[in-house]
Amino acid sequence: MSTQVRRFFPAALLATALLLPSPVLAIEELRVLLPVLQEKLTVQLKELASPDALWAGSSDIAELNRATNGRYASSLLELLNTPLPIQEDLDSAMALQGQVLLSRLVEFDSTQPNLLKSDPVLAAVKAAQAKHNQVTLLNILQEIPGKSVTVRLDRALPYIKRLRDQQLAAADLMPNFNKAALAPASLLAAGKYQIQTTTAQLPVAGNLNETLEVTIVRPLAKPSLLPVLISHGLWDSPSSFLGWAQHLASHGAPVFLPRHAGSDRNQQIEMLAGHASPPAPEEFLRRPREVKAVLDGLEAGAIPAAAGITPRNVVFIGHSWGATTALQLAGARSISAELWNACKDPEHPKRNLSWVLQCSFLPAATASSFADPRISRVVAVSPPQALVFAAGLADLKLPVLVVAGSSDLVVPPKPEALLPFGQYPKNGSALVLAERGTHFNLPAGADSNGGPLRALLLQWLSAKPLDANSGITDPTGLQLRLAGGR
Repeated sequence: MSTQVRRFFPAALLATALLLPSPVLAIEELRVLLPVLQEKLTVQLKELASPDALWAGSSDIAELNRATNGRYASSLLELLNTPLPIQEDLDSAMALQGQVLLSRLVEFDSTQPNLLKSDPVLAAVKAAQAKHNQVTLLNILQEIPGKSVTVRLDRALPYIKRLRDQQLAAADLMPNFNKAALAPASLLAAGKYQIQTTTAQLPVAGNLNETLEVTIVRPLAKPSLLPVLISHGLWDSPSSFLGWAQHLASHGAPVFLPRHAGSDRNQQIEMLAGHASPPAPEEFLRRPREVKAVLDGLEAGAIPAAAGITPRNVVFIGHSWGATTALQLAGARSISAELWNACKDPEHPKRNLSWVLQCSFLPAATASSFADPRISRVVAVSPPQALVFAAGLADLKLPVLVVAGSSDLVVPPKPEALLPFGQYPKNGSALVLAERGTHFNLPAGADSNGGPLRALLLQWLSAKPLDANSGITDPTGLQLRLAGGR
């Protein structure tokens, strides 16, 4: 994910995950049901017009704001006036997941039967869309008729606590895993090869009017390492991974980075502007096919900048959704599992933020294998996998290097890396945890030193074993720990 969207993504995905739970904060009056005490604090919608209005108000929250010297006003009003990732297609798989959570977090007053018989939030979103270029929570609040609504913090806070606990679980386990040795300069420094970067357009099978953009980063001399493909995550682009590509290419690997147009950064911009729907479930199947199109293009000699490079023993690297694609291409299957029913349960103990994406895959999921014999090894960095591959990880055909950040809140490491890894077949796979690693500080953009994973990626590309003595940790970056092998 690019630097441009990193600060936006957690809020955007969370807002999508909850289908804007906050817009229902009030109609004329917001009632917040506190946990444990079961007490309600109120605030009037008119008091949320400005910091001064809240300061002068008479509601419970206005009094709390004064008692804390205005500390609550700035954060509350910033939340209310932040543009939201809303689009016209509110029937999308991702939006429907939000509705599952929303139904548990808000309650309408039983004295307002008209609000109980319809979906006032959905109506308010549509009304706000018609009036404003950028819809905010406050816009939506202003469109909901009636008197009051209750926000169930007693239900919301346990959900937030569960997300936090899932992340902290990996931190607690960290001391149990061996620290990887410091990497030698030969793996950390740029290699001896001069490199060049070009782009190419490949035709998409079955659609003469559509092309697949591929960025090629390769050594100018004859490559000395295996070809590499890198797949970006949701609402990202190849540019966020040029640091990886440049480092590997400088050591002799030709690197290819497809742009997944159905779920890239441009698609996000179009979605937020109301011109496009969220990524369709079919994108889950389209991404591995696009990767195969790159391999086919190499095989057919259709990429001029890749002359002389054959797609044999290719190493595939993916981040986030790209990591899910990596597992598909390694043979993981989406076999129907009982756990899939948990997508309907907002309080399921295993639910985490990545389920918004994984549950959206399921309408298109197929038990078919996407394993490709031209790929020999894969790297899955921060992979959403525990739900969509709940019964199909044992079918992995290739060695997989799983990398997870100990501080990743989007794809928490324990439920999405540590536990699923135990289902992998014993085929040479490895699991590495990055201390203080988040969902966004493991990739590396252009003209960087290659980021904290550069020595690890080069080691895996060279098919060298990973153990406690492996020198893969950047002394100026994140400490890497070997968490398991299969």
